[in-house]
Amino acid sequence: MNVRKPAAALAAVVLSLGLTACGGGGQSVEDACKVAEKEVKDAMGDLSGIDPTDSDKATETIASMGDALQKTQKKLDNQEVKDAIAALSAEFDKLEGAFADLKAAGQDTTKLQEVSEEMSTLSTDIQKKGEKLDELCG
Repeated sequence: MNVRKPAAALAAVVLSLGLTACGGGGQSVEDACKVAEKEVKDAMGDLSGIDPTDSDKATETIASMGDALQKTQKKLDNQEVKDAIAALSAEFDKLEGAFADLKAAGQDTTKLQEVSEEMSTLSTDIQKKGEKLDELCG
């Protein structure tokens, strides 16, 4: 099982999203992107140190990121940006579940392989959602 690959891809997506050049404050896409960028960037720091071998800590970190995305979503008035953040948040919720599944799998290599494949898919999905947000805010 290669859990590091999805975690590394996730970290790369998250870092690129955090560095997206969005635009300050409220209803316009540009203003909503500024709010989202600041909030997401602040939350991204938690993801840089994810250790996929420590499923408890990884789950906690992913949950923290999901919470930050949900809080960010509540601060946005622009529906397009709000929807993009919501889509990203939903993927982090799924990833949190995958880390819980990883822990529950124990030494079951079949389940570990399934979870690894799920995490790889989620990593791709998170990247796609991040790219959509980048397009919107870019």
